[in-house]
Amino acid sequence: MVSSRRVALIGVTVLVMVAAVLAGCGGPGGTPPKYGAQWDGKSDAAGVLNYAEGLGIDPQGKLLVADTWNDRIVRYDADGKFVGALGTHGQKDGELECPRAVTTDAQGNIYVADCWNHRIVKLSPQGKFLLAFGKKGAPVGYDEADGQFLYPSGVAVDSKGNIYVSDLNNNRLQKFDAKGKFILKWGVEGRQDGQFSKPGALVMDKQDRLWVADVGNDRIQRFTFDGEGKPAFDGQWGKEGYEPGEFDRPYGLTVDKDGNFYVADFGNHRIQKFDTKGRLQYVYDKPGSGDGEVDSPIALAVDDGGALYVSDWGNNRIQKLLPVS
Repeated sequence: MVSSRRVALIGVTVLVMVAAVLAGCGGPGGTPPKYGAQWDGKSDAAGVLNYAEGLGIDPQGKLLVADTWNDRIVRYDADGKFVGALGTHGQKDGELECPRAVTTDAQGNIYVADCWNHRIVKLSPQGKFLLAFGKKGAPVGYDEADGQFLYPSGVAVDSKGNIYVSDLNNNRLQKFDAKGKFILKWGVEGRQDGQFSKPGALVMDKQDRLWVADVGNDRIQRFTFDGEGKPAFDGQWGKEGYEPGEFDRPYGLTVDKDGNFYVADFGNHRIQKFDTKGRLQYVYDKPGSGDGEVDSPIALAVDDGGALYVSDWGNNRIQKLLPVS
């Protein structure tokens, strides 16, 4: 459904287009992608997707989907063919409750932000349960102990196997070793550098820089790590708004092999791409329910060929957008 805010933007369409061109949309890297395919599980062995959120791509190029309200991870090939599903509803090993994010390491192990179980689950590439860590603290609030979570909503893994978690309702990030042992935490609720408001998606790029969708602050933050593995603020992009380069609840985030980053601008029903220096490349602004149109995009993933996968949450489907050469 097109929101009233979206209707309000119709009158400034020309302004948006001009701003996008000025931001570099005329070049090959700035050309918005084209529609490739879409699937929702209704016509194949996967079963119907149920408001899927997180997306990830494994080392073999398979797409992993956190099928949130079905309490499972679904795997597809690059053409949207169902490959398999992992997990069932529950709190035991290998079970999930409202998984919100999924990623893999270089070996293909799968990491899931098992949101309503307040933990991170690690599975083998074949889906065998390997590890779970974290729990809900008591009393419930914003003072959880180290290694405890209150609705974890993002997970990322660096080249050394360290695991990073966005601890949504505690407004902080936590870092763990490969065995789930707590290492450190950072962040408090706020708007300053290194502070957060409902941190969501996490992405680790090829330089081991951590990107954070700071949802409540309508911005993206990035962190580097020193020789001892301690985080350092490394920049931010965006602010609340509806013009190009601004965001309204940027839930989804991904980074391609060249360091360009893409933001699922949920409340503005659009996707924005930025180059490695944070300069706007394009605004994919097609709200709706038709092929290639999006309604409340909530998660993104990009493969090595530049294909962009979108969890089109408002339309309860996954879409694949292809780069224009």
